Amino acid sequence: MAEEQEPANSISEVMSRMPTIFQPDRAAGATATIQFNFTGTEPGNWWIKVAGGQCEVSEGVADNPNVTINSPSEVWLKISRREMDGAIAFMSGKFTFKGDMGVLMKIPGWFGQG
Repeated sequence: MAEEQEPANSISEVMSRMPTIFQPDRAAGATATIQFNFTGTEPGNWWIKVAGGQCEVSEGVADNPNVTINSPSEVWLKISRREMDGAIAFMSGKFTFKGDMGVLMKIPGWFGQG
C-alpha cells in the first residue's frame, strides 16, 4: 500500500501527483484525454492522457480531449483533497464539463478515489 501523502496545496501539486496516484488496473483498456481549464487563484490549463495503463500529465491545451473540465482552482483543489464531493460540486454548478460524461465519471476510480 502506498504511503499516504500530505494533501496537495496547489493545482500544480495536484496535477503533478496524478501519475503517482494513477490506478492502472482500474483503467485497463481505457484511452482518454482529459483537459482541465482552471480559473480563480491558480488559473491555467492542464491535460491528462490515460492510455495503455499509463498516465501522462502536462501543462497546456490538448488536441481533441474526450472531456474538458472547467473549474475554479479552489474547487478542484477541494475535490482532490476530498473536502468536497465531485458529483455534488458538479450538480451544484461549482464546475462544468463538456464531452464524454462516461470518462468524467471514471476519473475518481482511475485516480484512487472511487
